Amino acid sequence: MNPNNPAPGSRRGRMFFTLILLNGMWGTTDFAAKIAMRDLEPAAVAWLRFSVALLAFTPALIRRRAELPRSLKGLIPFLALGLCGFYLNFLLNYQGLKLAPASHATTLRVSEALAIALLSVLILRERIGRAGLAGFGLGLVGVGLVLGVDPTDLSLFRSGYRLGDLLILAGIVVEGLYTVIGKKVLVHARPLTATALACACGWCFLTASSLPEIAGLCRRPPSAAAALACVYLGLVATAFGYTIWYRVLRTEQSHRVGMTIMAQPLVGIPLAALALGERLSGSFLAGAVLIAAGVYLVLGRTSTVRDDSAERLARVEPREK
Repeated sequence: MNPNNPAPGSRRGRMFFTLILLNGMWGTTDFAAKIAMRDLEPAAVAWLRFSVALLAFTPALIRRRAELPRSLKGLIPFLALGLCGFYLNFLLNYQGLKLAPASHATTLRVSEALAIALLSVLILRERIGRAGLAGFGLGLVGVGLVLGVDPTDLSLFRSGYRLGDLLILAGIVVEGLYTVIGKKVLVHARPLTATALACACGWCFLTASSLPEIAGLCRRPPSAAAALACVYLGLVATAFGYTIWYRVLRTEQSHRVGMTIMAQPLVGIPLAALALGERLSGSFLAGAVLIAAGVYLVLGRTSTVRDDSAERLARVEPREK
């Protein structure tokens, strides 16, 4: 066997190991956002994060300008990606994170894998078996435990950390759409080009809707800690992380890629407990376990169709420049 052309199984294993490490890094992002929001409004944190990311993506956009769409019809898919992946999901997530503990946000984000799997069934026509349906049920019970749902008093969700949890969940569903829509976009676009253009579209949406917060940044610059947190979120978590995510998504089924999200709470929950002093109840931990078990059943034992289109892409994909 040619060492320069490794076996598909070996290559796939390395890709998924990379995704696990990547999601471990993403497990620190809620902590970093909490640090930034001690000094900044949620919309300002999102805008600074994606301003940094867009600066990192700009050389790629200039170098690959020949790949950019020339018509509104060609731009619409990237506008949808920017709306879902770089605008609405972060406005919802950061508004929720302002009210809810970082440990809740990281744990609930595991349910994004369930959202991706469900959206993959509905949009991409990927199949799911009985074990997958059982996994969805376990995941929903786990989410209910994390949220602390009391059927006799749903008014609790009007404010406080429970409202924050609901906003985070809404952001998770929107972010799931980003992954599933991106799977279709990647049939015609290279990962770095798609990520950079989606970031540019999302940044435009953020700028248009966050003018008061941007003006506030001009009047009162962020503290050093908040600025460093935003640079980390923009450069490492977004510019680097999102590009790697799409590179793997191009050749793998979206729900399989989503399974690696389970690595996030392994880093995020201990970090929130140790660094932010967040207390973790028994029902919260039980909910986290049930969500993880549900994700395993949905993704680890799902019966799926063979992704022939992904394999064709893997054979013809040009090297990144």
